[in-house]
Amino acid sequence: MRRANVLSGAALAVFGLLMLIFVIPAQIDQGPPGMMSPRLVPSLMMGLTTVLAVLLCATNLRSVEDDDGPISRAELLALGKFGVLFAVAYAGYALIGPLAAGVVILLGGLLMLGERRPLYLVLLPVVVLGGTYLLFYRLLGTPIL
Repeated sequence: MRRANVLSGAALAVFGLLMLIFVIPAQIDQGPPGMMSPRLVPSLMMGLTTVLAVLLCATNLRSVEDDDGPISRAELLALGKFGVLFAVAYAGYALIGPLAAGVVILLGGLLMLGERRPLYLVLLPVVVLGGTYLLFYRLLGTPIL
C-alpha cells in the first residue's frame, strides 16, 4: 500500500504542476482589470491537490512498509459487480427508459450491499424515483430529459 500511495501521490503532484504551469494559463483567459481572475479557483484547487499529493508522498515515504496489497480480491470482485450493475442499468435506460435504469441501480445496489428487508427494497425505489418525478415534473414543471 505504501508503494501505491507514493506512486499515486507523485503522479498527482506531477499532474497538478502541469495543470498549474501549462493547462490553466492556456485554457482560461485573464479577467478584465478590476475583476477577480477566472483562473483563481481552478488554480487554488490544483494547488491544493498538488500540496495534498506531495503530503501523501512524504507521509508514505517515512512510514514502515506493509505486506498487504493495495486492493483485496473481494474489493476487486465488488468493483466488477458494480460495473455489471451499471452496464445493466445503461442497457435498461437505452432499451426501456430512465425509470428502468433507476430501479435497476437502486434495487441492484441495495441487494449488492446486503440489504434484504423487503420493505426497504420496495420503499426506497418508490420514494426516490417518485420524489424525483414529483420534484421535476410537478414542482418545477420541467421534464428530466
